Amino acid sequence: MRAVVVPEYGGPDVLTIRELPEPEPGPGEVSITVAFAGVNYTDVRNRIGDGLGRVPFVPGVEVAGTVRATGPGVTGLAPGQPVAALTRGHGYAEVVTAAAELTVPLPASLAGRPESGSMFVTVQLALMLLRRVARVQPEETVLLHGAAGGVGAVTGQLARHWGLRPLLGTVSSPVKAAFAQRNGYAAVYTYPDFDSAVLADTGGRGVDVVLDPVGGDVRARSFVILAPFGRLVTYSNISREPEVVPDAGWMRARCVGYAGFSGGQLPRRAPELVRPSLLEAADLVGSGALDIAVSQVFPLAQAAEAHRVFERRAAVGKLILAV
Repeated sequence: MRAVVVPEYGGPDVLTIRELPEPEPGPGEVSITVAFAGVNYTDVRNRIGDGLGRVPFVPGVEVAGTVRATGPGVTGLAPGQPVAALTRGHGYAEVVTAAAELTVPLPASLAGRPESGSMFVTVQLALMLLRRVARVQPEETVLLHGAAGGVGAVTGQLARHWGLRPLLGTVSSPVKAAFAQRNGYAAVYTYPDFDSAVLADTGGRGVDVVLDPVGGDVRARSFVILAPFGRLVTYSNISREPEVVPDAGWMRARCVGYAGFSGGQLPRRAPELVRPSLLEAADLVGSGALDIAVSQVFPLAQAAEAHRVFERRAAVGKLILAV
């Protein structure tokens, strides 16, 4: 089978198409003939040596396609069935294996569509952030950094779908600001002055929740805009800048909290906590309640170009590989 391999850590150019043996499913696993694979920051981190990937490896953590074979102990899934799955990596390939618990059937409305391969990182992450980690209430004000990205687009739509207050967001360009506002954001700021602008627009109160994948200086400045009982949730560090976090005494004095979430680690540690959000994600996207906003679809052989676009932060929405 064809697969994209990272033979050594480095830039997008290290991504190489190779022929590899087809994997066989073990106990509790299925193998999947891949139609689409999502491109995510996790893949970039692994490629540069800043993640869990150990060279040589195949990147990719979310796929959609059809069940090829089932391993011992698997029930409810059968060969030929359209599915989407979170994998333990190795998604940029013609055939992958995945835990059956992290593989869900696709509704007919989603089968064969690029969106099917791009909803389990963004949608399940947004569901977890809003409900389980930040526990957002309808009356609370939420600021999300990276509002024009895949998670940002989904979170804005979910807030609207659930009747939450319209979100505030940050972006890096006017084009991205317009995209975020189409997805339900009430106000969108640029990174250089978001903190002063948010305080001005909220009469000095600040916000109840900050959802932050950026890290570094952006995260440091986000703590000061938390209202009393506010929560800052970190779920990535795209900036790769040093983490700057106030000490516990400062947080006690301000009555604010700091929480973390990893969409990559939780499926490994507690897949039973993740599966309900995968099922809900497929239902929300399949019913049309959420638009994944796929911006570009690349052939598998152009995985390096997809990574270049991702790293330039030039795209809005999701990038997909068509396998």
